[in-house]
Amino acid sequence: MDKTITVDQLATTDLRSINEIWLGSTHTQLCLWRGEQVFTHEMLSEGTHDQNVRRLCLQLVDPDDQAAVARVEVIVRERLVRMGKEGEFYPAQEADTYQ
Repeated sequence: MDKTITVDQLATTDLRSINEIWLGSTHTQLCLWRGEQVFTHEMLSEGTHDQNVRRLCLQLVDPDDQAAVARVEVIVRERLVRMGKEGEFYPAQEADTYQ
């Protein structure tokens, strides 16, 4: 199930069940972070491995605004470290960060 919030709500949103964090507006989206997922053999053979992905979409006016993305990235990194969650930032991109 997907959940959409504003950046202001990020500090109080529970990220424990989130598998992916996306930045976006109505036209552009950027995958900021993807957590490590554990798939069972049954999930893979039945093709249901993608059904349990929980995405969090952070509304940004312009995901191409590198300064805004960098500010959000800092917040997300700090929250995930405190929670002990592991994953990959910008999984579909060559670089780790916009900074």
